[in-house]
This record gives sequence, structure tokens and C-alpha cells, in this order.
Amino acid sequence: MSVRLWFVRLIQPFAGRFPGPFYRIAPWAGWLAFTLHRGMARRLVRNMLPLTGGDRKAAEAAALAVSQNIARYFVDLCTIPERLMERFEADHLELVNGDRLAVLKEPGPVIAMSAHSGNAELAIQALTFRGRPFVALVEAQRPRAWSRYLIRLRSSAGGRFYETSFQGIRACLATLQEGGLVGFMGDRDIQGNGLCVDLCGRMVRLPRGPWEIARRSRALVLPVFTARIEDDRFRLFVEEPFRVDQTDDEEADILAAVERFAGLLETHLRRDPGQWAFTEDFWRVHACG
Repeated sequence: MSVRLWFVRLIQPFAGRFPGPFYRIAPWAGWLAFTLHRGMARRLVRNMLPLTGGDRKAAEAAALAVSQNIARYFVDLCTIPERLMERFEADHLELVNGDRLAVLKEPGPVIAMSAHSGNAELAIQALTFRGRPFVALVEAQRPRAWSRYLIRLRSSAGGRFYETSFQGIRACLATLQEGGLVGFMGDRDIQGNGLCVDLCGRMVRLPRGPWEIARRSRALVLPVFTARIEDDRFRLFVEEPFRVDQTDDEEADILAAVERFAGLLETHLRRDPGQWAFTEDFWRVHACG
């Protein structure tokens, strides 16, 4: 059993029921990890530099905030089985352009497209209590026991989470055919077949799979981005919904959708870089062009 799995299993019953003290400890745990794990710290700083215009001090401050928000995210995970998710939107979400969520009352499939900032998992799950079944794809983790445990935690509030696999894609397509809500992350190309676009002045690959599904299903794409305000309070930014074009040039249609999302993503990353929770060397791993 991995140390991470052992530790989260140990604290989950306590952090889930009494999250307050754990949220207060989390920033210190994030600071300690940032201080001791110098390799991770360097990667985080490199990730932040394009978002801060190359300002080294600002990048270091944002990188520390990322480490602290990652620690808070683990507390979030522990609380999912104990949450009243039907109350999450009212008690823990501050909506920006919330009137755009009215599309969830209209018939037809919807894809919520987000990024690894704040905690999109919690925010999008809360939207299921507007009357739609919810399915989301997440990246498989190692070791397998840790990945399975994360799936159980994430799925304990009513939504269904799947690893990015044939089974997961099939579940997403079935949910869309039923007029449900599917959640995707659009900022990390884990399958390695993404499209090369400009993001913050760097050419990187962003995933194409979600946009292929959106085009095929004619689902309405609802871009949403979250930022943590404090502990387990979040601000949810709802962008203008749109559909992927269906012209004779499928590749051009998908590329246009990815570029549109990249523009939205850049706006939110530059506004508050410390929300973007990546520990990999993003600009090197996903570089292209």
C-alpha cells in the first residue's frame, strides 16, 4: 500500500466529519511539501512563469499557493462521502454569470468543460442537483489501489467517475444520449493525441477527445472554471455555452473549439495562477510545434 493511500485512508473518517482543523493545517502541509520537495517546487515555479509574465518572484509565490491548494484538495476528497451535495451550491459556491446555468434546464446533452483549477470536480457535481445525471472522466493513477480508492471517494456523492478508458468513454456517450451532464478536463493531454495550440505564448497539446465527443453528440459545451476562495468555498465562473461546429472539415471544427477553450483557459490562469494544480512540468511535457 502506498504511503499516500495509507495516509488518506487514515485521516478520511476524521477529515470528512470535522474538516475545519484539516483545512487550517493544509496550507502548512503544502508549505512543508514545497520547502522539502525541491524538484516539485522547481516544476511548479516553471509552470507559473508563463502565467506571471516571467516575473520570478510572482511565479514563486503562485507556486507555493499551488502546493497549498493541492493539500486543501486532499481534504476536499476526504469530505466528499460526508457532504450534503444538494446543499453545496447554496453553501459553498459563488456564481459568476450564474444565469448561464439556465441551459441545464433545457433538453439535450451538456458537456461541462473545465480545468485543474480550484476544484472543478466538486463544483460540477453540485450542478447535478439541478436535475441531470452526471458522469466524468478522470486520469488513472498509480498504484492501482490508489486510483480505485480515488474513484470510490469521488463517486460517493452521487456522480459517477470513470478512468479515461473504453468503459469510461462508453459511459459518457450513454449519459449524453440520455440528455445527461458529462464532465471533462480540457487542459491536460493524457492520451498524447492532442492538438497543438497557443496557450500563454507557448505551443502545447490540449486534448482532442472531449471535443470529438462534443461534436459527435451535438452536446452543448458549458465551459466552467473554479477558484478556491477559502477552505471549501469556491467561485464558479460560467462562460458562454457553445457547440462544436459541424462542417465538412472535422479537424478544423475540433481545432477551432480547442483554440476557443484555450483562450478562456488562459484568461482564468492569468487571473489567479496559484489555482492551477499541476505538479508535472506542464510546458515541457505537453510542448509541441
